[in-house]
Amino acid sequence: MDISAVAPFALFVAVMTGTPGPGNLTFMAIGATAGYRTALPVIIASQIGSLALNLSVAFGLGQIMAGGGLVVTIFKALSMAYMTYLAWRIISLSIKPKGDVRLPSFWEGLLIHPLSPKTWAMSLVAFTTFFAGNDLGLVENAALLSGGFILGGTICHSLWALLGVSILAVLGEGALLRATTVTMAIGMLAATAWAMLL
Repeated sequence: MDISAVAPFALFVAVMTGTPGPGNLTFMAIGATAGYRTALPVIIASQIGSLALNLSVAFGLGQIMAGGGLVVTIFKALSMAYMTYLAWRIISLSIKPKGDVRLPSFWEGLLIHPLSPKTWAMSLVAFTTFFAGNDLGLVENAALLSGGFILGGTICHSLWALLGVSILAVLGEGALLRATTVTMAIGMLAATAWAMLL
């Protein structure tokens, strides 16, 4: 796989991991309500989940998901349920007094990407577009797919969390921040629903 093939994949990863989606909106909301140090363990956990997802796609689960049927229907139901739960957790951070709500955990972060339809879609598209027909082995392709998304995801999720911190610095801890956080949570659900229609 030469540089002429790597460059388009790198651009694809940058665009896909940098645009709004359930993960980025979650990390921005956590940054805005609890700071970057709280968001970082959840970001790390999300990348472990991303690794599991991308390896699964590379080793064949992607073909099952692309085929549709009952498995995809169950996935969509689980995805919407989990993203609704995350949205409520994000809203709770801003509407309840500090100390009265548990901060998002490492374990909650693990499921963000495996249950995100956007992440599944971009992994499937990346694998079939950039890796399915090259001259590398399956292990090498799986490593490149996973490594690319981990690098892009870690950088972009951190930037979105830091954007949330900046929002907190500008808005303060008042009604405007609460309204912004609720808007981000609704946006996360809308992004999830939109990705399910793709």
